[in-house]
Amino acid sequence: MMKKLILASALLALVGCAFDKDNATNNAREVEERQKLMNKFSRVVGYYTGKLTTSAAQQDVELRLFTLEDQGGTNSSGEDRYRVVLRGNYKKINPVGPGFNFKARYIEETAELILTNEAGTLGVDDIHTINAKVVGQKIVGEVKSISGVIGVLDLALTSSQTKVPGGSNEENEYYERLSRQYNAIAGTYVGENVVDGKVTYQFSISLQVVKTGIVPQLIGEFKRQDDPEGNVSLTLTAVYQPELSPAVLTLTGKPRYNPNNSPYQGTFQGTLVGDEYKGSWRTNIRGFEGEFLLKKAK
Repeated sequence: MMKKLILASALLALVGCAFDKDNATNNAREVEERQKLMNKFSRVVGYYTGKLTTSAAQQDVELRLFTLEDQGGTNSSGEDRYRVVLRGNYKKINPVGPGFNFKARYIEETAELILTNEAGTLGVDDIHTINAKVVGQKIVGEVKSISGVIGVLDLALTSSQTKVPGGSNEENEYYERLSRQYNAIAGTYVGENVVDGKVTYQFSISLQVVKTGIVPQLIGEFKRQDDPEGNVSLTLTAVYQPELSPAVLTLTGKPRYNPNNSPYQGTFQGTLVGDEYKGSWRTNIRGFEGEFLLKKAK
């Protein structure tokens, strides 16, 4: 009986040693793999800024490449295994746009960088894929949507320091940039209403930036010079599209007085180039109301 106990103890000791060796081997392999990936990704992580050139215009954009830990199974000790993965965050700086998170793959042998949008639902014109190459400290390639190529990307490394995007700071930065973009066009624009080549009256459109919490909004007011009491004045809400060339400003107006009790609505649509707002407007009651060329008052 004693011999059997001694033999069992010896076998357990041998199994324990083998188990420890397996753990040590697996840990060493995991550490080696992580180090290889960190060395590989260190060649591309950082902030890149530059231009996206589309058929309509050029946009200032930023691409941030960073690493995250991705859980993938467990090791022989039952501990979670983590693998280093590359991720990206892409955003328009001018004109301002929100950031999108991307899964990323860097193929060192060919210098290829492939990014795919992580958003669950994408519109046909939203960025789906970025196919690029890393050339020294530059990233060049194509930006694509489901409907086709959006434009050509040309970025340069501006900082190798990076952090994971997200949280309130990221949101605050976006709304601050949006606010500055709106403030750049805020002001009073003055001009004439023209129908069949004849001036019918003078009017002004004033634009200002208001905030709901930290979210900026562009609003305005339409006033006719021959209506000092403001009886036909309109309160305006704006949709500004600076990514188009030229930039498009669409204003939708409701009566200043008793807006909730009136079906009346006016829509101004035109291009905004420098200090000039040019276009036409219509109402849901009379249809076409006139053309205009307004200039920003100094």
